Amino acid sequence: MFWVAAVLGEVGCDRLARFGAMNSRIRSSETRHPTGPTAGEGGDFVPERLAVPALLKLAMVVAAAGAVLVAIGPLVGVLRSAPPPAYGSGPLLVVLAVLPVLVAAGLLVAGRPIGAAGVLVGVAFLAPGRALLDLQLAADALVASRPELVVPTQLVPLAAGVGTWLLVAGHVLTFAAGAMVVVRAGAQPGTAVAAEFEDSEPESRKRLLGWGLVFGGLAAIGLLMPPFRSDNAYLLDVDLANGPGLVIAGGLLIVLAALLGCVFAGTARSSKMGRGVLVGVAVAVFTFLLPAQVAGSAVDWLHADWRSYMATAGALGLVVTVVWPSGLAVKRKESVPIAESGGRMHRTAGVFALLAGAAAILGQATDLFVVEIPTDVPINQTDELIILSGVRPGSFANGLLLPSAILVIALGILLLIKPISRIFRPMLGVAWVAIPLAAFLALDAVVTATSTSGAIRAGAGTWWTLLAVLFALGAAICAGAAGAIERDDVDLTDRPSNMILMAPLAAAVLFAIGAFGLPTMRAEQYAAPGIWSNFRIASWGLVIAVIAVIIATVLAARSRPPRAAALLFGTAGLVAVHALEVPMTGGRAEGSAAAAGTWLSLATIAALVISAFVALAVRPEPARRT
Repeated sequence: MFWVAAVLGEVGCDRLARFGAMNSRIRSSETRHPTGPTAGEGGDFVPERLAVPALLKLAMVVAAAGAVLVAIGPLVGVLRSAPPPAYGSGPLLVVLAVLPVLVAAGLLVAGRPIGAAGVLVGVAFLAPGRALLDLQLAADALVASRPELVVPTQLVPLAAGVGTWLLVAGHVLTFAAGAMVVVRAGAQPGTAVAAEFEDSEPESRKRLLGWGLVFGGLAAIGLLMPPFRSDNAYLLDVDLANGPGLVIAGGLLIVLAALLGCVFAGTARSSKMGRGVLVGVAVAVFTFLLPAQVAGSAVDWLHADWRSYMATAGALGLVVTVVWPSGLAVKRKESVPIAESGGRMHRTAGVFALLAGAAAILGQATDLFVVEIPTDVPINQTDELIILSGVRPGSFANGLLLPSAILVIALGILLLIKPISRIFRPMLGVAWVAIPLAAFLALDAVVTATSTSGAIRAGAGTWWTLLAVLFALGAAICAGAAGAIERDDVDLTDRPSNMILMAPLAAAVLFAIGAFGLPTMRAEQYAAPGIWSNFRIASWGLVIAVIAVIIATVLAARSRPPRAAALLFGTAGLVAVHALEVPMTGGRAEGSAAAAGTWLSLATIAALVISAFVALAVRPEPARRT
């Protein structure tokens, strides 16, 4: 509106220009001699303060309440009759608890409500994972490994105190505050704040996405690493491979949330919101890691692990991305053509796919778990029998990593070939799920084996598997970003659904629900992980895969024919990996044979392939205009 009013003022349309200025968030230059707080020196004008949306004000109150709960939780005690923490962490925890709200409030006072809302959203991304980690205090505090809160002194069960539930409630309120302002910073349509989201800023968004993925990826790698090593038998090292279930789930959710937060920041319609989200993610990573890192440096029997400081460096990089002029642009230049920008994302996705495939192959070729003499826990009779037997444990659970690696490597190579990269990009957008599908099956075996004895520890294959999941996620993010860039140059209006596709797609969805919901293998004394029953770590891979299939089929019905076919072929590749579970991992159980899930997987593949050919052969008719 400001630019419209200025142009109209040049041609003499005074009244219309003043009317536009009254409705704009920036005063028009129609008034030649301004007065008041919006006038700068020499007659220059500065932006007016945007009116703070009522929902954002409420979100600030909710976030402040959550911060107070997180601050007082450790003070009132997270456990009943609990021993003290490893160091005097109380003041530090209070400061870190209120820091995100103080940052958001500072931006709000400075007249940047969109940035303040972004901070709340960014912090909210990590809140669910932190809540799961705090719930471990209620499940079994002896293996929670939280030196800033409590250090057990004996192997006696410790009951959760009021402070634990205050921490969990605080994280819930933090998440709720971010959810309240995730859409248009909580503003109503037609307001000045909502208008900030109407004008796309592709160059700024691309820079935020690019550097956000770089530093967010660095932070994610650091978050996977333990912040300290312990010499105290009552305080175990933080281990996302061998730890308790809630610690594993919470830790991995935090890693995933940090990456997704950076993607959200780079794809937000307003770069102001995107910058705020990056700040929120950085602050959340910093406040989550610092207490454990301080413990590793300040406590004699704890030793800091430098690898976790990659997360701190990544968080600082996100802040630099925000405050650096032009969003870390190396030099000012004209806008990069959409085709060139999309090509870069295709190549980046291809590289990530190759890395994911290579890591998956190493995860399949190396040992998932090994036998070691435990030094951090007392040795029991079972440990002695396993150590003295000299038996090297084997596992067939990682066999599915090989076909999933072949699939993503093939697609990664195709994405590096510029003339055809756009054709195969949708395939990778869904086929990458084959990596976590196979990885969760392998990790399930690791958790089961390590829980039976302290002498069985995660081997190199476990870490390669986790790295493969991380690289696959990076490939998915870049493939999705490339698709978003492509759609910026495509007219998406009046795109009809292909009704002829509905029948085979519906059949594919129904078959897929059975394929992933029912066991693929049957054998005596073998209970397969499932979605409806016997839910285990491997079940998460099944859940992710079936959701991916459903989403892909829905998108295919509304996609352009070539993209729809590619999407469906990629989905068929994902299901094909699942169908190979019996031949690739059947050695896990004696007398194994294919079950209903395998046959339904084959039916799903057939339905998806038929749907892909229908999408290519029968094009939807354009909608008629009346």
